[in-house]
Amino acid sequence: MNVQTELKSILFISWPKFLCLLLVLFFTNCKKNTETRLPTINLIFESWCNNDGDTIEIGKPIRFKVQAEGLDANLTNFTVKKYYDGQIKTVLDSGLNSSGFVTGLSFYQNVENQVEWRFAVMDRNRNEASVSLNIFKDPNSVFGGIYEFLNLRMGYQQNNTYGHFFLPVINKVFFGDSAALYQDKVDFLTYFNYREDNGILKPSPTFSSPGEELSATGELYDIYYPFLCDWTTRNYTKYDVRAVNGVTAEAFNQAHNDSLLIVSYDDVWGKKKYKWASDGTLIPFMTQSGKKGIIYVHQADNDSTGSILFSMKIQM
Repeated sequence: MNVQTELKSILFISWPKFLCLLLVLFFTNCKKNTETRLPTINLIFESWCNNDGDTIEIGKPIRFKVQAEGLDANLTNFTVKKYYDGQIKTVLDSGLNSSGFVTGLSFYQNVENQVEWRFAVMDRNRNEASVSLNIFKDPNSVFGGIYEFLNLRMGYQQNNTYGHFFLPVINKVFFGDSAALYQDKVDFLTYFNYREDNGILKPSPTFSSPGEELSATGELYDIYYPFLCDWTTRNYTKYDVRAVNGVTAEAFNQAHNDSLLIVSYDDVWGKKKYKWASDGTLIPFMTQSGKKGIIYVHQADNDSTGSILFSMKIQM
């Protein structure tokens, strides 16, 4: 083989290899330039926040401050979960569309001995990030006292005999004019309408609160109690709306401390009102100040001029 032929042979062999090398370098470089950046999430420890390893008494508040940011895409989901005794409980699952956020969160110490609180975010690309800490139950915790209110009666919006607002702190049922003088103590109200349930209109005796809607708009404010729009304080009570919450009439009647009240309310199911409060319904709730309790409905009228008879137990 002469020199010219040998050179052609080398070039023929080398060009494909050279091209392959260029392609490898090109795609490697592209991969580096397009490397995915995960979202970030952090706990901020200010003076009012709880720290990893804190010990908390049953029923006392647990407070966190969370900061999160989507680096390659907006955040679309934020969750808070409790891990304890081999169980996982979601206490917050919120959809969003945000480049980032900073938020303060308050929960309450339950009866679990040790809980890993895990905070997680997901971005639009389904990339996730999480952060966690451990909180311990104070072993010296004791269950607290409760107020027991038996056979209370509240009127619906067109009832002129029984008041529409209940103030558990002073054990009073008031009409709107008197309730307006104690706005910061009003945690419950009632009204009646018909609501659709699986395509069927049903009578709906309803428990709610002055803070049902933050914007003070909707039927509660436009039709039933318009004067609530003028209130400067509108407390918000959350009602556990599960069809089955495990509370029985027997357990309610035998409850004389707050142990049943604490374990019965599930904040994941806490909603702004309880609809279809029929005879025999048991409703766990939590007031804006964090007091947990249970309503036991004895008898509910199905007319806007009627009333509802119930008993209530609530933490002191």
